[in-house]
Amino acid sequence: MIFTNCNLILENAIVRGSLCTEGDRIRWISGDPVPEDAGCEEVIDLGGRFLAPGFVDEHCHGSGEYWHFENPSAAAVWHLKEGTTSLLCSMWRNAGDYSFRKAIENVKAAMGEDSNIRGIHMEGPYLDPDYGSEGGRDWPFDPEEYRELMETGRGIIRQWTFDPAKEGALEFARAAQKEGIRLAVCYSKAKPELLETFEPYGLTIGTHMLCGSGHASPMFRGTYEPGSDQFVLVNDRMYAEVIADSLGGHVRPYYLKLIYKCKGADRICLVSDCCAGGDTCGSDVNVINGELYGSRLTLSVAIRNMRKHTGAPLIELIRMASATPAKAMGLYGDRGSIASGKIADLVVLDPDLSVKGVLLGGKWVRRDMQVTEH
Repeated sequence: MIFTNCNLILENAIVRGSLCTEGDRIRWISGDPVPEDAGCEEVIDLGGRFLAPGFVDEHCHGSGEYWHFENPSAAAVWHLKEGTTSLLCSMWRNAGDYSFRKAIENVKAAMGEDSNIRGIHMEGPYLDPDYGSEGGRDWPFDPEEYRELMETGRGIIRQWTFDPAKEGALEFARAAQKEGIRLAVCYSKAKPELLETFEPYGLTIGTHMLCGSGHASPMFRGTYEPGSDQFVLVNDRMYAEVIADSLGGHVRPYYLKLIYKCKGADRICLVSDCCAGGDTCGSDVNVINGELYGSRLTLSVAIRNMRKHTGAPLIELIRMASATPAKAMGLYGDRGSIASGKIADLVVLDPDLSVKGVLLGGKWVRRDMQVTEH
């Protein structure tokens, strides 16, 4: 399949040109040497639309209707239709009430060649009970429990959010490192000095930044102590997850500008934090029992919201939703950008950035646009 007359959103440039897929891969793009046998039966004129890499969501609990721990396939398809061609199924405390082990097995069964599920993000349950939805619930580190979960999810648990200040955190971090699991911090009173000691064990991500993620106890009353958010903002190696809803409910627009200024597109991962159930209050947030409980975002909407709140250029907005999270999750070798040889996960966007088409591994999963075929 050859796409012509399109604006290719590459990692560092937007190029007017063409792209060819063969099987599940990108065969060539404008600027590459065109193979002698480059003939193709299907040529599609995109009429100047954007062709972007598939979006990568590393923090997603479900869709509006389904939780990932119960029905990962249905929840993942909902996001796929909006351009998210790779996602991690995030497990919150409610997944533990359901059964973390069973939830992991459900995700395993849902993964496959035609799925956009790339693994699991364990958001807790080893977090400070003072923070987060369903706060007040303490879940101490249990080596027998987390080692069993690591074994059950071996090879598919890619990220684990935890509180480094909890008793037993160091032993947990060592176990996670042995399994190749990337560590993330959130819902913690940990100070930067403590967090620095966890970097050798794979602490690389700040989960949903500046969203009530925790505060360190101050040295003096009336002062403000740096905590995990400030640590992530200052540390150039740390990736920052950002939930950009339309209301600025999770992260106020001023804070979005601050994160963007401090971290830049190469260290910001746009995430949906999408959940099931609750009330949207007529927007893209999610409210349960009067409390903010994730969102109803897709990354396509988060991109538009981030542009509205920060004015970031298109090429950087797409990078925050594709290449950067792909690098953070170790998926960048095959996914996250448009380049010859990479898997053909692609999104067709109108000038207003609405999704008009989605390809997963070179196959259409959504196509609701008028195009000229040759």
